[in-house]
Amino acid sequence: MTFIFVLIALFLAMNVGANNSASEMGAACGTGSRTKKEALTLIAIFVILGAIIAGLPVLRTLGGDLVPARAFKEHIYVVFVVMIVSAAFDLISNRFRVSIPNSYAIVCSIAAVGLYYKIISVDKTAMILKWWLLSPIAAFTVAFISGKLLHIRITRPLDSFKIISGTKSFLGALLTFSGCYVAFAGGANGAAKAMGPIVAAGIIDNRWGLLLGGAGIAAGALVFGRAALETADKEIVEIGFVRAILIELICATVLLVASFNGIPLSVSVIVTSGLIGLGCADSGFLQSAKKHHLLRTCCIWLVVPLLSVVLTYFLLHVLSVILK
Repeated sequence: MTFIFVLIALFLAMNVGANNSASEMGAACGTGSRTKKEALTLIAIFVILGAIIAGLPVLRTLGGDLVPARAFKEHIYVVFVVMIVSAAFDLISNRFRVSIPNSYAIVCSIAAVGLYYKIISVDKTAMILKWWLLSPIAAFTVAFISGKLLHIRITRPLDSFKIISGTKSFLGALLTFSGCYVAFAGGANGAAKAMGPIVAAGIIDNRWGLLLGGAGIAAGALVFGRAALETADKEIVEIGFVRAILIELICATVLLVASFNGIPLSVSVIVTSGLIGLGCADSGFLQSAKKHHLLRTCCIWLVVPLLSVVLTYFLLHVLSVILK
């Protein structure tokens, strides 16, 4: 049974790696700064480093601080329920090619366990919800303000240097750096999302959780990341070198700061918020909202956590009745 749980956790980690590849190196590949092979190799290296170096606070949150570990140890089927719910949202996202904040689904499934057994940490839950509310706003605001400044002072002058290969090489190097930065932050924030339940259950310890989580994310990028890069949303490529670097730096910094504070975030939510902020700086709120289908996107961000809680709660109730 232990082996099966570890395999499922690795599968979830691989999905994290596959889904995040486009956000991490899509711009570097799309602009020709890095080949797909180079991009995926860099992702694999930096997500492992991020998980090992900076992933412990988030792992502690999902491995016992949000919901006491005894809930997972005393009722081992809880681990299975959380993983099944998380895998279900991964399947929906991949099957219907819908951008779903799977991180929200995983975290809310763990939170639902605490609600069911009435042992959830209110303070930690409030802190996570506060970050979930404020971090997209912060990414939007910084991107909006920076976009306004860059549009006038930097982006236009750089347009006249498109034919200078040295300038393009320099910007390509910066874009590679920012992509590696996103991969590092994604590894720090993402490893615990797959490994939290089995760490809480005592199946593996924190050290192995970070190592396996990082390795699983890296494997997902290497195995499935090429397809993600090829089918990725082209918008972060179309906005150009400078703005792509800006978006990646903003999003990676938000993710890394959250990781140091033990807060699990969604890469897709932060990246989308930054892109909307940049779009608003260029073409105004209404135009950007239409382009990003803002109402539908916000609905998905709200519905996924609620569905995850309801589904987890329901499955726990059914299994507790059957196994009673």
